[in-house]
Amino acid sequence: TSSPTHVDTIGYNTMATAGDASDFGNLVLARRAAIGAGNNTRGLFWGGANPGPQEEIDYITIASTGDATDFGDLSTATSYAGATASSVRSIFGSGHTPGVTVTIEYVTIASAGNASDFGDLTVARAESPGTSNGTRGIFIGGYEPAYNGTIDYVTIASTGDATDFGDLADKKGQGGATSDSHGG
Repeated sequence: TSSPTHVDTIGYNTMATAGDASDFGNLVLARRAAIGAGNNTRGLFWGGANPGPQEEIDYITIASTGDATDFGDLSTATSYAGATASSVRSIFGSGHTPGVTVTIEYVTIASAGNASDFGDLTVARAESPGTSNGTRGIFIGGYEPAYNGTIDYVTIASTGDATDFGDLADKKGQGGATSDSHGG
């Protein structure tokens, strides 16, 4: 069997035109299972594995290509998580530490620094994708150690524990999430 590849490459597409991805630059640390969430100015890459969970947070300036810069660190090395953002904050929740976690952390996107405690999810899990409408962020499903259909929400501008939003019609993990309004 082959082991997963750890990469440091960042690609981008211009949304207005179809085509293959172009080279943007490189992450600070090669890894897999990192998750991204930012605003329309900065993109953040949280955690990941190389080979175990990492605490690295990198950022890029979206308007110009180039290598990522060190933003700060998570309080605990984490991979296979979910993230979402508003125009001001990026939040990161769930994941393997190597066990599953309930922890949610946040940063202020405009200023580099280490992540701070935001609160806790309602259920410990990993592989829980996030999305937002810029005000409310949600974490959807996940794995804990079985697939979980829980949907949690938080108000991004204020810290605190997540609230149960409801359940998925079909329990899923490692999926994707989107909304009809951009978080950043």
